[in-house]
Amino acid sequence: MLSQSELLTIVCFAAAGICMGLGAIGTAAGIGIIGGYGLQAIEENPKMEGALLRTMLIGMSIASTTAVYALVIAVLLIFVVVHGV
Repeated sequence: MLSQSELLTIVCFAAAGICMGLGAIGTAAGIGIIGGYGLQAIEENPKMEGALLRTMLIGMSIASTTAVYALVIAVLLIFVVVHGV
C-alpha cells in the first residue's frame, strides 16, 4: 500500500507531465496556424512581406508563452509540492 506522501509524489509527477504535454500541444497548434496563415498572406500580398512577417513572429512569440507558463507550473508541482522547497 502506498503512503500518502508517495501517492502525492506520483500524482504531482503525473500532473506535471500532463501540464507540459497539453501546454506543448496548444503551443504547437497555435504556432502552426499562425505560420500557415502568415505565409498564405505573404503569398497573396508579397509587397507587405516585412510587416506581415513581423506581425507573424510577434504572434508566434505570444503563442509560445503558453509553453513557458506550463513549464513554470510543472516545475512548481515537482519542486515545491513534492520536495517542499
